[in-house]
Amino acid sequence: MHAARTRRFLVAAAWVFAVALPLIGLASLLLRSRLDPHWEDHRVHFVLFLSVGAVDFALAAASGQAARRRGDARVLLISMAFLATGGFLALHAVGTPGVLFDRDLTGFTVAIPVGLVIAAGFAAASAFADARPALAHRAIRHPQALQALVVATMAIWFAYTVAELPPLDRPVAEGATSALLKVLAGLGMVLYAAAALRYLSVYRAQRSLLTAAITGCFVLLAEAMIGVVATGERAWHASWWEWHGLIVLAFLLVALAAQREWRDERFRALYLPTTRERSGEVSVLFSDLAGFTGFTERTEPREVAAMLTAYYERAAPAIARAGGEIEHFAGDGLLATFNTRGDRPDHAARAARTGLELQRAWAEVSDAHPGWPRLRVGVNTGPAIVREMGGHGHVAYTVVGDSVNVGARLEAHAPVGGVLIGEETRRRLPEGTVATPVAPLRVKGKDATVEAFALESVPSRERRLTRSRS
Repeated sequence: MHAARTRRFLVAAAWVFAVALPLIGLASLLLRSRLDPHWEDHRVHFVLFLSVGAVDFALAAASGQAARRRGDARVLLISMAFLATGGFLALHAVGTPGVLFDRDLTGFTVAIPVGLVIAAGFAAASAFADARPALAHRAIRHPQALQALVVATMAIWFAYTVAELPPLDRPVAEGATSALLKVLAGLGMVLYAAAALRYLSVYRAQRSLLTAAITGCFVLLAEAMIGVVATGERAWHASWWEWHGLIVLAFLLVALAAQREWRDERFRALYLPTTRERSGEVSVLFSDLAGFTGFTERTEPREVAAMLTAYYERAAPAIARAGGEIEHFAGDGLLATFNTRGDRPDHAARAARTGLELQRAWAEVSDAHPGWPRLRVGVNTGPAIVREMGGHGHVAYTVVGDSVNVGARLEAHAPVGGVLIGEETRRRLPEGTVATPVAPLRVKGKDATVEAFALESVPSRERRLTRSRS
């Protein structure tokens, strides 16, 4: 017990020392001018910050892709922070005097502190995403809008800088010599410090190199904002280079940590608890090819492979267009889910229309290839849990619940070439849907019978809008 307490104390002391060291160094440089020499090299400055901007863009792309794939708001907001810093670091590098522009332009000069403050807002939002689930849900529903907003901000800043429009028409040092820059840098420092403290608790719950790196990154960026305020007009001095170096170190730390994580799920340690397990109403679509086993027995493997390829080539785009997600292909079987992220209120209609579209598309293929098996489709709606399964090396997000099991049974009872839907799916379909009740089904594993309907048509959204206008 005593050894454990001692180890915790030593770890805490190491963290405090690591956090304090850059500030001690900065204070030493500022208090002793002999330790704060002037060194000016525009080429090094250009290459360094353009390279770090590229690292940030790579992190933004990788984390953004992971966020969209898993529907995780925290990682999405982190990717926006990387995008903002990468863009403004690149603008700062581009504005290095003597490289692409003849002289200092204020917008380029102060691009780093401005970009860091914008990124600090995203960093703090990501840290507290679990405390405001409604805002997190809204963010993950509109990732392209967030990305467009950040890119538009960069473009507007570039245009204002080059045109030297107010307030970027007056010379301002990169250090916070103006009251506005001091306020912005102070705000950024507070936001980064709050984000770092929050991610420290995330690290304690989910210990990984990446969560530690994100925590360290935000600590370093908070200290860099202190450097912005403290160095004032000491451009190109050692104290000025130090807070720039803290920014470089912050993002290299995250890049190296992400590189060492499992490639397929680099940002898994940062996922929100609601990403790892969430419950809600979903619709599931099961399909398989009737008589597939007999077809494979009497057919050459090459033709079987061609048939399956044609099947998947029609199924995957149809499901994606409707906003569904393919959970797995298994031989001739397919499971797709709708609304697993809670962002599709009309998920039942989307799943039902997709089932009909699959039948139409496959009927055309089957008519052109006599002897190929026909399709059966089952659709069901109800409560389910989406839960992370597996660990390092393989992770799946599996839909679990009675509604899923019933969906599989509906597919097994569906007529060849038809779509069978459950009672809850039918209840959620729009007016004008044509669905004929079938005899109550006795399905394996359930004592009560299951109400089912043979689906014939579901009005499209465009047709319903036209009807409502008329």
